[in-house]
Amino acid sequence: MIKYATQISKKEKKVLDFILKDIIDEFRDFYMTKQNLRLFIKDNQHLLFEALNKGDKVAFSEEDGLVFVTGWSDKAERKYLKVLATNLESANKLLKVLLWNIKTNLYIKIKKNNPILQVLQKNNFVFKGNRGKEILLVRNIYQDKGEI
Repeated sequence: MIKYATQISKKEKKVLDFILKDIIDEFRDFYMTKQNLRLFIKDNQHLLFEALNKGDKVAFSEEDGLVFVTGWSDKAERKYLKVLATNLESANKLLKVLLWNIKTNLYIKIKKNNPILQVLQKNNFVFKGNRGKEILLVRNIYQDKGEI
């Protein structure tokens, strides 16, 4: 069962610990940026837990992995999506739960060759910009509603 949360319990923290240790971040896209430094969440798990306790959001399950949105904890203008999933089907399931609960524009920066790009496009993420080996995608909630 996929769980959506903004605050996590000790039991949920153990599940997230397991997910972070068990799933490989093959494309190295599961990171947070702090003071212009790219900090990989798997190596800095405390960042995830601190951000969640300050208001960021996560959807997760032991079988599927986790999707995490950061930007609320540091009052950033843009909210960034981070995905760590066992496979594309799991990423899609996790993303659908998260999108059901979050009603704001979402951004994601991923490697151009990351296969999760297909899942994101199916969920209304569109190309926003080229960033060298990475691309920036956005999911505009107004586009989904036909307002723009």
